[in-house]
Amino acid sequence: MNIQKKRYVIGELIRIGSLSIILVSLYGLFLYYSDRESYWQLVWYLTIAAVVIAVIAIGLVIYLKHRRINRINAFVKSIRSEGLEDEIKNFILSFRHHKVKKGDWEFRGYSFDWERLSDLREILNEKGIGLSYKNWDDLSAVLSYYIQNREERITRESVKVAPNDFNKLSGGEFEDLLYRLFSAMGYVVEKTGKTGDQGGDLVANLDGQRVLIQAKRYFNNVQNKAVQEAVAARGYYNCNRAMVVTNSGFTREAVELAKVNRIELIEGSQLRGMLIQYLKESWD
Repeated sequence: MNIQKKRYVIGELIRIGSLSIILVSLYGLFLYYSDRESYWQLVWYLTIAAVVIAVIAIGLVIYLKHRRINRINAFVKSIRSEGLEDEIKNFILSFRHHKVKKGDWEFRGYSFDWERLSDLREILNEKGIGLSYKNWDDLSAVLSYYIQNREERITRESVKVAPNDFNKLSGGEFEDLLYRLFSAMGYVVEKTGKTGDQGGDLVANLDGQRVLIQAKRYFNNVQNKAVQEAVAARGYYNCNRAMVVTNSGFTREAVELAKVNRIELIEGSQLRGMLIQYLKESWD
């Protein structure tokens, strides 16, 4: 059953249930004023029916959850036996969108377009995994399993790591850190030249996107000048995107200027999260 059919069936059940509740309520109201004994009998029967329905519903939920877990475990076992885990992990790293896009499949901040998912399902089924073509439930469950495991592992490993100190880095070392970060994110990264040269420090390439990265290791909030440099460097290095990345924050004027000029800003807290996620490094 596809998603549209499921929604239709659920909608019909809700409508039928709502209508039934209204009719029973009206009948109960009628009995309350006309035949009090029959009214209490109705209340008793409805109570028993509600308890029975609740028990059946709970049992059904447990059964469906157990069956889903068994099905996922069977797929994972088959994937491991065929040596396909690395392919799924590479797919997750290579084809995820770095910003969740409307209409994509999405789980825990990872999003993929449906054509890529179709390709992955075809590849896995060619190896005998047996994912359903009727809907996306099987592939979604498998992909969610590996993403969940990845995120849990990153969290467990990162909380054990002693934090590094941004303040101990030079400007060039901060650029090197961003180089490693964006490389781990799947970008092909180029250094533009000397630190601060032409206002851009790194150029990152991925899926036709050419991103100018302005690195700012600051003690205080980054001001307008860094945004202006990123605007100029975006054209100079023929990039279609530009961002300023800092371990600190941005002034209100810098944020406003960046918005007008479509410059992406990555401030300290966001950068720390990215470093934990992609490099498994904790930074203060």
